[in-house]
Amino acid sequence: MDHVNERLARLKHLLGIVEEEQDGLLSTALQAVEDQVLNYLGREELPPELERALLLMTASYWKGAALGGGGAATGGVTAVKRGDVSVSFAGSGGGTGLFSSRGRADSWTGERRWPPFGS
Repeated sequence: MDHVNERLARLKHLLGIVEEEQDGLLSTALQAVEDQVLNYLGREELPPELERALLLMTASYWKGAALGGGGAATGGVTAVKRGDVSVSFAGSGGGTGLFSSRGRADSWTGERRWPPFGS
C-alpha cells in the first residue's frame, strides 16, 4: 500500500468510514490540509512527526465542515499538541474553524505565527 492510500485508509478508520464512495472527497480534504500545513511551515514535505496531527486536523476539518453529510461539529479545534498527538475542541461558539486558536509551531518554523491562514 503506498503512502497516499495508507494515509487515506487511516483517515477513514479515524472517521469510521467503511465505504469507498467518499474517497475522492477525503483525498481532496487531506491534500488541502496538507498543502496549508506545508505552506505554513515553509516546507516541501511533511515531517513524519506531524503525520498523525495531519490526520487529526483533516478529520476535524471533515467533521467541522460537515463534508460527510453529517451535522457540523459544535466547535473548532482549540489546540493541537505534537508529541503524543492530542486535539482539543471548543464547545459551541468557541473558535471559528480548524486554525482558529493559538498554537505552537515554532519548532518547525522558528517563529510563532498563529493562526496560519487568514485572521
